[in-house]
Amino acid sequence: MINLFEYLNYREFLRDAYEERHATDWRFSHRYIADRAGFDGSMFNKILQGKRNLTERMVSVFAEIFCRDMRERTYFANMVAFNQAKTHSESRKYLEKLVATKECKVEDLAKDQFEYFDHWYHAVIRELVTFYPYVGDDAALGLMVRPPISASQVRSSIALLERLSMIKKNPDTGLYEQTQGLISSGSKSYGTAVNSYIQQNLNVAQTAMDRFDNTERNLSTLAFACNEEIYGELVEMVRRFRREVLAKVSQCDKPNRVFQLGMQLFPLSDPYPPPKRRGRRRRIRGEAQVESTPDGAETEGADDV
Repeated sequence: MINLFEYLNYREFLRDAYEERHATDWRFSHRYIADRAGFDGSMFNKILQGKRNLTERMVSVFAEIFCRDMRERTYFANMVAFNQAKTHSESRKYLEKLVATKECKVEDLAKDQFEYFDHWYHAVIRELVTFYPYVGDDAALGLMVRPPISASQVRSSIALLERLSMIKKNPDTGLYEQTQGLISSGSKSYGTAVNSYIQQNLNVAQTAMDRFDNTERNLSTLAFACNEEIYGELVEMVRRFRREVLAKVSQCDKPNRVFQLGMQLFPLSDPYPPPKRRGRRRRIRGEAQVESTPDGAETEGADDV
């Protein structure tokens, strides 16, 4: 039987719970769920695919369908709030509520993985210990980081990386080495945490100009125009380049420094012609276009003459 408390992603829970119920009762279908929830038959599939979020009313309806008691309903509501949170602090608040649940089966791992993305320097420490002979000299290791971190930050980072099995102490040498323990940033449950982590690294990159001269850094930017098809190809090129970088650095036998490579690819304008939206019309080069009003009402202005 599906155990709700083993999940941190409500879409995964709904998918597994539906398949389990449908396998034993053919009448439990997407249409049945749609009738109970009061939406069209395709909506449930869109929710599972991540194309639609749950509203407060829908959370209540789905809790009635898939949860057995009040404890499960509360956990389900917190899980939805966690997955759909718009800020890192909001995600963290609901994660704490989830892992505080007595029946939760993911408490230790979830907390530690979320904490990993809390601070940019955890990844740096993980790389540093592969070549720096760290034997407990926290302050010295902290001064190796750019910008430097405190001894207490080093201690907490080492402890976290050990809990996550991302580093371990070699019993023969007494030094730390990396393991294969990894955290997948692709998990949607950790989306806002990863965004916060990326923002921290962007902030660190901003100060690189002041901390390093141009012989130690390589910074550049590029603005260009293209269409959606070319953009998709560029995204794949960036992914391929990341894989090539990782393959190249894996061939380094004697690393002596930690580097950061940041790649950002994002729009700097709206597409033209703009997509049609409900709202007030605005003019772009004589063509009336739709623009939203504060109250969401749709109004029209006179066309250019």
